[in-house]
Amino acid sequence: MQATYLAFYIAEKGKLLDHIISTIDGSPYSHCELVINELGEQRYDCISSSHRDGGLRRKTIYMEPSHWVLIPVMCDIDYAIRWFNKRKSFKYDYLALIRTIIPGFYNPEYRLFCSEACADMLELVDPASYGLKKLYRWAVDNQPLRSKPIKIMS
Repeated sequence: MQATYLAFYIAEKGKLLDHIISTIDGSPYSHCELVINELGEQRYDCISSSHRDGGLRRKTIYMEPSHWVLIPVMCDIDYAIRWFNKRKSFKYDYLALIRTIIPGFYNPEYRLFCSEACADMLELVDPASYGLKKLYRWAVDNQPLRSKPIKIMS
């Protein structure tokens, strides 16, 4: 296990779908990424399921300092990469957020929501129950050094 981050995208910085996701979830965030490597200059190697990219993907992301909140978490990076390699053809699940509010609602195979993917890579029980708000709370409560969430700085 090594320390890495969960990165949460601030919905007010995004587009209409970001605002809709944030409103349904009841959090200020509309997307999350599991950061598996810091590349320097605010660039990060990340894994998540993204509506912008159509589904599960690994991607280098420049995280604009005013758009993201990073929270340190402990993660088995090798497990996360193996998990990704087995599921990289999975599509984005637009209806999954409703499942975090109404348990048991709609659970398709081969589709994932971002917080569900991150929760599964972190080996949390019942990852489909994790919306952004719940995953953020989990991350804050389980930080490796009990530090506060950080906003990346320029």
